[in-house]
Amino acid sequence: MYKNILVCLDGSPQDQEVTECGIWLAQKLGASLHGLHVKDIIALEGPLLYDISGSLSFIPQMNFISETRKILEERGKNILSLFEQRCEEQKVSYKTYLEEGVVHRVITDKAELHDLTLLGRRGLHYQLDRELIGSTADRVVRQTKAPVLVLTHDFSDIHSPLLAYDGTQPSREAMVAAVHFLSDLKLPLTVLNVNSDKNEGEMILKEAKEYLDAYPLVVKYELISGDPHHEVPDYAKQHRHDLIILGAHGHLGIVKWLLGSTTEYCLWQGNCHILVDR
Repeated sequence: MYKNILVCLDGSPQDQEVTECGIWLAQKLGASLHGLHVKDIIALEGPLLYDISGSLSFIPQMNFISETRKILEERGKNILSLFEQRCEEQKVSYKTYLEEGVVHRVITDKAELHDLTLLGRRGLHYQLDRELIGSTADRVVRQTKAPVLVLTHDFSDIHSPLLAYDGTQPSREAMVAAVHFLSDLKLPLTVLNVNSDKNEGEMILKEAKEYLDAYPLVVKYELISGDPHHEVPDYAKQHRHDLIILGAHGHLGIVKWLLGSTTEYCLWQGNCHILVDR
């Protein structure tokens, strides 16, 4: 059950989409939203600040850091105030947290005490790090054990989720997450296996069906051939799925995850929102 949802806000334009998704889920699931903004400690204590202070011949621990911290504090309060206002307009239960630390570490820590974490793929520095591995969204997805829903584009009500299932333990856990997520939302589910071995693929889908038959879900099963890395997001786009549910990594484990897994590829494509569970 998804009753406590963490909504991560960084002041980027996608905050609105993350908030709207949270409100939609809260209304559908009877959940409480917990808005989180993290004052980035790297902005206060990072090497760049020390380089600047050194070139200007002043000690960074003095007024400059103090004033910067005040600015970040005020900015964080304003970000959370917009979230609070929207929740009150929609009569959704909420709490807010204004924390300080390394952003992805604070989010990961908070996520462990929530049923679901929401954050945007296109964060505050998206235009700067979109070609790099290691943004906040990437790091949270890699490190958080609880389910994470990453919004990759503008949000509208979810209608057609797709579960990428390969029979591995992470995909089984993603299937369990899908059941809990979709049963309350009363949404249909398509289960997709990408496999060059037809017999193996059919066995994997049979396994999924045996599990899912116990739940009141409308489920469609699909088997296609090819490379999951490309086929999963391409299938989702072609069949107009608006959410892909999958495990953090598949058959090749952590090596594949680090070098460019189906999960990461789906995140970068941005065609669908991504629900990741490990």
